[in-house]
Amino acid sequence: MSAECHISSLVVHTRPERVPEIMIGIGAINGAEVHGGQDTGKLIVTLETDTESQVVERINAIQLLDGVLSATLVFHHFEPVPERE
Repeated sequence: MSAECHISSLVVHTRPERVPEIMIGIGAINGAEVHGGQDTGKLIVTLETDTESQVVERINAIQLLDGVLSATLVFHHFEPVPERE
């Protein structure tokens, strides 16, 4: 089985007053990064994972953060990672 690289982006709608705590929670999730939207409570988040199931696990973890209203997958791309010789 060859290794894969999965890149996903999400829009995470939050309660605006909870943004700082939510950003800390997202930052604690392996492969997750916030790229903007803090001022509106609509966070732009990317995920870098090794498998499709990890994408789903991380989206679920984000949705369970207190103050998150929804986490919507906007983009998902994956490709095989070439094996090193």
